[in-house]
Amino acid sequence: MSKDIADRKEKSFHFRAFIVLTIFWSLIIDAFSGLVLYTVPPGRVADWAHWTFLGLTKGEWETIHTIFSYVFLISVCIHLYYNWHSIQHYIKGKIRKYSRSRIELFVSLVMVIVILVGTLISIPPFRSVMDLGSLIKDAWPANKDQPFLARAEKLSFNRFVRELGLNSKEAVQFLEKKGIRIDDTNQSLKQTADLNKTSPSRIYQLLKEIIPPEKHIPVPHLLHK
Repeated sequence: MSKDIADRKEKSFHFRAFIVLTIFWSLIIDAFSGLVLYTVPPGRVADWAHWTFLGLTKGEWETIHTIFSYVFLISVCIHLYYNWHSIQHYIKGKIRKYSRSRIELFVSLVMVIVILVGTLISIPPFRSVMDLGSLIKDAWPANKDQPFLARAEKLSFNRFVRELGLNSKEAVQFLEKKGIRIDDTNQSLKQTADLNKTSPSRIYQLLKEIIPPEKHIPVPHLLHK
């Protein structure tokens, strides 16, 4: 009988272990998604060119990073709640131990303060980390087709083709011949592209075939919107 009880205990679900492992996996996913977001192209480029990494768009990476940040924080709070007495005892023991290491305590505290202040006032080498990220981000536009106007992908399909000097019905018919289905012309260009598993840039490139010559130049009154 005692063996059966032991077997059942061995197979039971260990909630605390579950929380610790959730913290571990969330930390890894959050760190990785943070590195991805550190190097992604600016939103105007990513959305226009339908940028993806490992099959996920910039928006999806942002969602993953945000959700798992919450998962990590909630799991840590639960872990602290269930292990508060043990953690208190552990911290008190460490404080007594390290109170004798005053030099190390002082140096570590000064280092953390220097890093925090240096980051806030943006001085080297802390600024260099962010500059590197900006450098990588700014390198993307040279490799991606740029929109003819800023945030064009956010315009409704109707508004977009109107800015191109095209008739909406004619544009829809033309794109359908090219394999692009337009279900709702009031949807944004990005939504239309997503539904067709393509990019706003691709739709624009197709429409260029029927755009009036004078509309191939940027539209000034929309450039800064």
